[in-house]
Order: sequence, then structure tokens, then C-alpha cells
Amino acid sequence: MPISEAVQQWWPLPRSLDLVLGPIKVVASAVLAEVTRFVMGEQLASAWMPFSSFDQVFGSVAVFTNVPTVYFVLPTRSDWTVIWNNSFLCDGYDSLCSCLTTNHNLSTMHWSSSDEDAVFQAGSSFTFRQRSNSGLCERSVYCGKNDNRWEFHAVGNPLPEEDLAQYEARRKRDRLNEQSMFKLLDKLGARPWDAEFYRAGEAFRIERVAYPDTISQKRFGEFACKRAESS
Repeated sequence: MPISEAVQQWWPLPRSLDLVLGPIKVVASAVLAEVTRFVMGEQLASAWMPFSSFDQVFGSVAVFTNVPTVYFVLPTRSDWTVIWNNSFLCDGYDSLCSCLTTNHNLSTMHWSSSDEDAVFQAGSSFTFRQRSNSGLCERSVYCGKNDNRWEFHAVGNPLPEEDLAQYEARRKRDRLNEQSMFKLLDKLGARPWDAEFYRAGEAFRIERVAYPDTISQKRFGEFACKRAESS
């Protein structure tokens, strides 16, 4: 499946664009509530802003940090809403997804995928969470490189959309990768690496105004990765 040029040029920032099932205003309110709780009294600024492209979002952030200090809630042409943050670790924010499911009954998909070494070694993983009458349902799959060896783990009941046969591939690295992750997300109705998946309108931005100076900072050029033209 195609990966938009706009995604490639900002790599590895789009390596993980966490997904929340729900209308953008509902998700934005829940994200703001959780970030407010996380920072415990630290000043936050939040506002709706025009949204039309990845460039507009990623290009608006001058400084990237080791823990999120800027969050965007992005509109899509589906039932999913996308969350992105400015951590230069580029792996989404799993604890936020967990809290959105636990505290706000929102189904979430925290995922990360890269076939090439970037800020982390190559690998793909996801954790899908959903509340039901029986409690929290959680499915996690991990396929990643650990030095020169590949590891694969799966926990929880499989999603109907998963290709379980692929998990039997002889080479562990082939069991979950960028393309199979894209296909899984597409079956779930989400295409976060496709620029056409996003709907022009307004995005919700949250910023920690005065975060501690112990938080590390980087510019995009310090960790940016060039994607192959054939991706």
C-alpha cells in the first residue's frame, strides 16, 4: 500500500500516529483532561487551529523533546481520530492511550512501525485496547530487532482483522512489518500513513508552556531519517 510522500519526508515523526475511535471533539476533551492530570498543575495552553497537511502540523513544532510537550489531535475522514506528539522518540504515547480507554471508554490503537533502524532499532508493534461489559480487552503484538536478533511476542485474543498466518513466517522479522501493519490498520478503517486519510478543518493543539529544564530537547534535523524513494 502507498505511503504518502508527505509521510516519508518527515520520517520518523509519523512512525507512530496513535488512533482513538471517536469524534475529534470528544477525543480532544479526553486528551486535554489526561494531559492536565499528567502534568499536575503545570501550565498548559490549548486551542483549535486550522489543519490542512502534515507540513502544517510537524513544521509548527520547533523543538522536540524526550517526553511529549506538544500534542495534536487530528481529524480524519473516518471514525478514527489521530493523536501525535512531539517526542523525538517517535513511538506515540502508550500510557495516554491506556488512560483514554480506561478513564474515557475510548477504544485506542497504540502502534509503531519502521522497517529501518531510526530512533530505535527496526520493528513493529501495536496494542489495541477496548472496554467491554467484561472489563478491559487488550491485544498486543511485538516484532522487533534486539541487536542482531529479532523477537516476536503476542498477548491477548487476536483481532478479527489480523493475519494470523503471517505470524508463522520462518523469519521473525517477516511476521509484522510496515506493510502488514498498514494492512491491519486499513482493515480497521485507518490509514494514518496516507495524507488523503486526513480531513481538512481544525486540529486541537495542547502545549506544556513551562516544562522542566530537565527535559531533553532536539531539533528535527538531529534525528531525521531519509526514506527510500521506492517506499
